[in-house]
Amino acid sequence: MKKIIRFIFIGVAAAILLLVVTTAIFVAVFDANAYKQDLSDLVREQTGRELEFHGDVSLTIFPALGMKLGAMSFSNAPGFGAQPMIKVKEVSISVDLASLIAFSPEVDKLVMRDLEVNLVNNKAGVTNWDDLMPKSGPETAVAATPSTSKQAEAPAESAPMQIQGAFGGLDLDNIKLSWVDQQAGSEIRVNKLDISTGRIVLNESFPVHVYLDASGSETFNVNLDFKSDVLLVLDKEQLTLQNLVLAMNEFVISGQLGVSNFSKPALKYNLSSKNLDVDAVLGKTLVAGPEAAADNPAVATTTAAAEDVQIALPMELLRELDIDGQFKIEKLKVQNLSISEFSMPLKARNGIVAIDPMTMQLYNGDAKVTVSIDANGKLPKYSVSKTLQDVKIGGLLHDFAQLDIISGALNADISATTQGEWLSELKKNSNGQMKLAFLDGALKGFNLRHSIESAKAKLKKQPPPPKSEQKTDFSALTISGMIRNGVFSSEDLNLQAPLLRVGGKGSADLNDMTVDYLVKAKLVGTTEGQDSGGADQFKGLTIPVSIRGPFAAPKIDVQLDELLKGQVDAEKEKLKAEIAKQKEALQQQIAAEKKALEESKKRELQMQKEAEEARLAAEIERKKEEAKQKLLKKLGN
Repeated sequence: MKKIIRFIFIGVAAAILLLVVTTAIFVAVFDANAYKQDLSDLVREQTGRELEFHGDVSLTIFPALGMKLGAMSFSNAPGFGAQPMIKVKEVSISVDLASLIAFSPEVDKLVMRDLEVNLVNNKAGVTNWDDLMPKSGPETAVAATPSTSKQAEAPAESAPMQIQGAFGGLDLDNIKLSWVDQQAGSEIRVNKLDISTGRIVLNESFPVHVYLDASGSETFNVNLDFKSDVLLVLDKEQLTLQNLVLAMNEFVISGQLGVSNFSKPALKYNLSSKNLDVDAVLGKTLVAGPEAAADNPAVATTTAAAEDVQIALPMELLRELDIDGQFKIEKLKVQNLSISEFSMPLKARNGIVAIDPMTMQLYNGDAKVTVSIDANGKLPKYSVSKTLQDVKIGGLLHDFAQLDIISGALNADISATTQGEWLSELKKNSNGQMKLAFLDGALKGFNLRHSIESAKAKLKKQPPPPKSEQKTDFSALTISGMIRNGVFSSEDLNLQAPLLRVGGKGSADLNDMTVDYLVKAKLVGTTEGQDSGGADQFKGLTIPVSIRGPFAAPKIDVQLDELLKGQVDAEKEKLKAEIAKQKEALQQQIAAEKKALEESKKRELQMQKEAEEARLAAEIERKKEEAKQKLLKKLGN
């Protein structure tokens, strides 16, 4: 769009400049047709170009001083082909003599029909208007004499005479402009530009209508229709656009806009739109998401770490901004996200640009975002806070980044600050806190229960279980933590899922887009109607699972060593408790028998005691051997 505005300005300015010069010469000589050849010779002498008249020139003196030019053309620079650089079918303008004498000039409309301007930048970087630009050099740099310097520094003795008047307006019809950049291999064309206004009088409102049809070689196609009532009050330095309607392709923005204090402009606006597709306006083409890289974790990690983007803000401009505006859109599409009831108030003053708050409805939920940019320092400082309520995160991630890693309703509370002008700096300098809660969803890409069953099969040296759908359903998943230097750390991961309760702690590094988490899963039982398989063997055990690697493809590892250690420790404790219980029962039985024996049978009882103790010892050894065999049998299964 900047390129279009630039070459439109250059083209129209060149055409108007040509018109003004031609008008001045014609007014001076009056009999313009008699001097067309002289004018052409003069242009050829000064520029080396051909100015050709293909029609008559009409010049009037009374009652209006005016001129009407027929078709004319201005040749191209050498080496840029035979096509004229500028050609026009008709131009006319006039001034009422009586109003001119009264210093209140009434200028009729400037009419221009079928203007064509062709601008080219060749492969050597030379444009077809370079030869028309004034040459800079020692001969043009005239040093100011003391007298001229003093004259320049001296204040004006009196203010210039104020001339009040009116201008009939503009009637520019069917303007065509082309810009061909052979270096960049791009081309932009204004197929049709119409500009019309009503009678222009200072301090009075007048209508403006601009129609633009432009296309380009970079998937660029714009059809723009702008209408507004314009009020310009010079003494108060105010410009107001009322009843503004801007239609771009099929999207319409309406409202009002005002600018005051032209030396340091202050902008106020209140705009709205029923349906705005920013992606369509900009010709955005979605790129493939990281799913392709997910098949190769090494590639995904390298790509994420290697990518860096500069976000170079116009710091000087931001410091000068004075804006108070509101923009509302009923339905908005941007970066492939579908948004409704979008509202964005914007305020900028003293180097602080703030959106507070931006509200919207997206993916069945609500969002409120506050953004602040401080441009007073060497580097911009950002402050962001977000609140999400019941947002369907699966659809949002799929549309925004073509990711399919999680589903469910998201409630979130995030606040962070950062500074820098490179994406890597913004990540590294980010600090804040985050709290997330996902309800009734699923983690995509891995099945935690299947991983546990696979670990069990490996332990028993059996074939792995059949592949199942790679997702882990949950009823709730919550996590909160702090962000320090681009690293999010948490110790309160909590996942509630069928058969599973999962807690854990770890970190997610935004700098290299990797995760390092250790979660501890516990099988709590079976769900009615579900096949629990062999999971009951691990019921009640804490099963450590390591999740490490790039966000797009983390490695899920059930830690077998820790699992075995926990299982063996549990069996040992169970065996110790059983032996202690049996020993206590035997000791109680011996004590009772001792008390009941008669003194006369002490010796016999002593012998019986010894025999009984031997028997008990043998019994204990036998029990130990049975327990040992039982444990070995369990481990063997």
